[in-house]
Amino acid sequence: MSVQLARYLKDFGAPPRAKTPTFSSPSFTQTNDVAGAEPLAMPFAEPQVDVAAERAEAFAEGRAEAEAEFAARHEADMTALNDAHQAELDALKARYEQDYADALAKRFSGLTAEVADLVAAQTAQVLAPIMSLVLTKGAVADLARMITEGLAGGEGVTVTVKGPANLFEQLKSHFEDSMPVFKHVEMQDVDLTVEFGETVLVTRMAAWADTVRKVLA
Repeated sequence: MSVQLARYLKDFGAPPRAKTPTFSSPSFTQTNDVAGAEPLAMPFAEPQVDVAAERAEAFAEGRAEAEAEFAARHEADMTALNDAHQAELDALKARYEQDYADALAKRFSGLTAEVADLVAAQTAQVLAPIMSLVLTKGAVADLARMITEGLAGGEGVTVTVKGPANLFEQLKSHFEDSMPVFKHVEMQDVDLTVEFGETVLVTRMAAWADTVRKVLA
């Protein structure tokens, strides 16, 4: 059975084939046949990409970001370095000021000691004659008192006095009423030595003179 005959005999043979739709050529002046149907979309051409330009732009952006990051890091490093340097300068300044203050205090203490020694020496030079005179008078007065106490109740005892004449005269001035018998032996000495009986009395003027000499040296 041919295909053309089978189309007319629905009960026999293969089912009729679906009718192939036919399309008419679109016209720019023809309106849509079906109400509400959308016009056919024209194919859209993709824009061409300039790879070299995109690559150059990306490189420039990356380089700008890297330079900005490097500049920020460099600034931070310089700030930290300046802070550390300033801290070292402050520490060095504080140590220098402390060392200078210590040296100044030590020097001032030394100068104070030197001035004190100088004043003491000058004072000693001024006071030494006066103190020697006062001490001499006191020593001679004590010696006269001990002679008087030693001669109490004794008569006819000769008192031998050895020493400089001026001290001997001072010693005799303490005996006005009852002058004992004195025998003076001139000696170039600082002290007076008194002998009567078994008693020997000696002043301590030599020790004082030695002390004054050490102070004035």
